[in-house]
Amino acid sequence: MYCHSTPSSNNQHNHRSIMSSLLRGGTAVRNTASKLLRGGTVLIHGEKDRVSSQLADVLIEGDRISKIDASIPVPAGCQVIDCTDKIISPGFVDTHRHVWQSPLKGFFGDTALFPYLAIVIAAGMELKAEDMFWANLAGNMESIDAGTTTTLDHAHMNWSKDHSWFAIAGTISSGIRSIFGYTPVSIVASTKPKIEFSSEPLPSWIMATFEQIATSQPLKDPDSRVQLGFGFDFYHLPKDVVLGVFQKVKSLGTRIITSHFIQNFIKDSESLPVLLKSYDLLHKGIVFSHGGGATPEDVKLLNDANCFFSATPNTELAMAVGPPVCFRKDLPGVDRVCSLGVDCHSATSGSMVNEMRMALQTARGIESEAHIRSGIWPREVTDKTSHAFNLGTIQGARALRMEHEIGSIAVGKKADLVIFDSLSPAMIGVAQRDPVMAIVLHSTIRDVNTVLVDGEVRKENGQLCPVKGTEWNSKAGFLQTNQNIHWQEVADRILAIQRRLVSKTPGPLLFQIEDHVRELFGHKPSSSKI
Repeated sequence: MYCHSTPSSNNQHNHRSIMSSLLRGGTAVRNTASKLLRGGTVLIHGEKDRVSSQLADVLIEGDRISKIDASIPVPAGCQVIDCTDKIISPGFVDTHRHVWQSPLKGFFGDTALFPYLAIVIAAGMELKAEDMFWANLAGNMESIDAGTTTTLDHAHMNWSKDHSWFAIAGTISSGIRSIFGYTPVSIVASTKPKIEFSSEPLPSWIMATFEQIATSQPLKDPDSRVQLGFGFDFYHLPKDVVLGVFQKVKSLGTRIITSHFIQNFIKDSESLPVLLKSYDLLHKGIVFSHGGGATPEDVKLLNDANCFFSATPNTELAMAVGPPVCFRKDLPGVDRVCSLGVDCHSATSGSMVNEMRMALQTARGIESEAHIRSGIWPREVTDKTSHAFNLGTIQGARALRMEHEIGSIAVGKKADLVIFDSLSPAMIGVAQRDPVMAIVLHSTIRDVNTVLVDGEVRKENGQLCPVKGTEWNSKAGFLQTNQNIHWQEVADRILAIQRRLVSKTPGPLLFQIEDHVRELFGHKPSSSKI
């Protein structure tokens, strides 16, 4: 969700020595092993994104799919994964998530937008740089556990340059494919006698750190599993500043820029797509999260520029930033430029299937209301489970300009795959008749048996695999270590961070922050407690 906040400068320290003490070791090694997924129901995208299923073997060599056939001989030294009574699906592509928010889980389930922002700002004043390693590691492992293999991380936690290093190290360690959307955030200058943000919205270290990350290994490698993107929400700045920022990030090879777009959030504000069009910045590779209040004109602009929305139905419906744009009949052409994201796994399930389901059933509910009013009882629904499935797979890949690499299962594409159990109590019967329907409407995280990213098994037989640590080295970049990190250690760290955060965040401060943020965006102070 939308937020600009950073802690006071006296909380910003050099934590590289802590990183070194946490993680030590050598360089990353490219995956060269082969794997054979034997005898599974493989979901294949065809013309017009129609998904068909076929019983087949899938051969993976290194990080890519090399063959799909009814029966493939086992190559020497190949690992065989038995997929009998399993569904082999493309990995899910999440185009909007704030991965760092794992320590905030449990705060937002019954919370509206402005109290949410207050808690996020307060968290930013207390979370240490080294916390970001564990926060991003936890958030990305949760994504993998639910079958997400690629995430566009709107990383609005860059409260210091060291926060960024730790967050990226956690992301690399997790094994997920990620576009780390480095995001400038406002700095809280003081809390007494009132909340005040720094008068310098873009201090020099912000873009200097971005450039240092962009030119570091492995992020500067175009084949790296983790790429650097850019998140930006400071459109209140003068036009020449915005143009300069965009020029800088693009000059460093950034292919994806993401921004929050909630038309009704800032009173009397200009449509963001319209603004970017007027600046000649509305180009392919921009992802607008949410799109609440979007107009047909906005949708046309995105179609013309080949930009995308990322709808996050659960948080949009809960926090009054919707309704979700997907499947909207009053927004012609929107589904061609729509993808899905979880947004805040701190506020809802981290499952992309959950977003597919919510998007689909919300649209069906709106259509049903129209049928009830007109007294018409149709034989079929308009929006199908396959449409929702595509929003979370191939459409997400298109939004991230990666449709030739991920989002569907095909020879030559990356081996980012999710293997579902088809005989569980939830899946039995429907999986055999319509595996896509089974995933979208019936599956749970329990049914996600195995997950592969870049050809590496990251979840196996229902359990997350241990991961290798990562450390930042100012000369060599991000290096893989020999440290094995199990989920239990990650969980222990997150709970410790959360306990510390709760102990240092008084209720009156949250109320004060909320009222200040409301004022900044032209809304009246709240009359109720958080």
